[in-house]
Amino acid sequence: MFYRAAVILIIISISLKAQWYPQNTGTIYALKSIYFINEQTGFSCGYNTILKTTNSGINWSNFYLTGNHQSIFFTDLTNGFICSDSGKIFKTTNAGNTWVLKISGTINNLTSVNFYDANTGIITGLEKTLLKTTNSGENWFSVTNNLPEINFLASEFIDAQNFYVTGSNSFIIKTTNGGLNWMQYTLGEVNPIFTIEFNSPSNGIATGCCGMLMVTTNGGINWTDYNYLSLGFTFYSLVFSDNNTGFMAGDNGMLYRTTDNGFNWDSTLTGTSQNLYSLFMLNNNTGWISGGYGTILKTTNGGGPGYPIGINSISSDVPDKFMLYQNYPNPFNPETKIKFEIKSNEKNINTKTELKIYDALGTEISVLYSGFLTPGSYEINYDGSNLPSGIYYYNLRSSEVSLTRKMVLLK
Repeated sequence: MFYRAAVILIIISISLKAQWYPQNTGTIYALKSIYFINEQTGFSCGYNTILKTTNSGINWSNFYLTGNHQSIFFTDLTNGFICSDSGKIFKTTNAGNTWVLKISGTINNLTSVNFYDANTGIITGLEKTLLKTTNSGENWFSVTNNLPEINFLASEFIDAQNFYVTGSNSFIIKTTNGGLNWMQYTLGEVNPIFTIEFNSPSNGIATGCCGMLMVTTNGGINWTDYNYLSLGFTFYSLVFSDNNTGFMAGDNGMLYRTTDNGFNWDSTLTGTSQNLYSLFMLNNNTGWISGGYGTILKTTNGGGPGYPIGINSISSDVPDKFMLYQNYPNPFNPETKIKFEIKSNEKNINTKTELKIYDALGTEISVLYSGFLTPGSYEINYDGSNLPSGIYYYNLRSSEVSLTRKMVLLK
């Protein structure tokens, strides 16, 4: 697994429709976490708010529970947990009808709750807070031996003895003996890592602030140097629905997806600009996202068609002819934008499209895009930092047309 850089495009097309559909939650508070027990019954939580559905999200019941709730997790049909600010831990034994406050031993804000089985769970929190239970949340104890003074943000179980925890300052820690001892890894960056997911004991991905993405293929012994999968936007939630298919949600309605074990990522349109904090996928097709301003979205087709990372739907106009516009600015140093249009057709079939850069001698310099695009208007950011000053050409080619324009890089 590794990150493969993707070109940034902006698409303007009526045929791009979000395949994540909003559900009526009845609240305007940010919903920080979402969890489904099965296809019908699910929960979400936020400030003073617990939501429950028993019909797959068609309707949500709103329960008042004092606290700024950050994370929710169920171990079976009736037993569930919530962690909140000020060290609050709540447990239900009757499917969310009532919640009982448990003793946490801390007043620090708690950030996530996760269980491996009915008995063994981990709660992360700020200011070096890391709590564990081995009796189904009746008692919690600290497992922070020899750990740095950082904020802990998320956890991931491999089994009851082997699990990972992420934190601020790009920290990932790992235990192989249930938290008695820890191995530590950090890139030395200030960026917090908000989420981590393993789809096998060896293969894992961690991501967080500013789109930082790290990958391990040897069980956390080594992590790749970080890449930035987004242009400064943060991912808060990452889940795999099988060994190959994963989803990441974050700032400004971003939803990225991989179908090849994290080798490549595309973007699916969510139809919202709210921050998306939590993902839950029942399988490759059915899932929910919770986010800002009471947002809950649902998909039943895995988010629908995927598009190159960075695509946003900003107009419903569909062109009736192919167009390649003059880049702007021109001359440029080192970045410029290239806009082009793919015309509509009777069957609205995706068009095989290539956009390439050539030097003055006709030598291919780079491939900006090669793939299928729906009819619409597109804009690509091109960075010529690695090229010398000179005249270059960009060519748009499909099965119907080949268009070329000249641009000047002036350093």
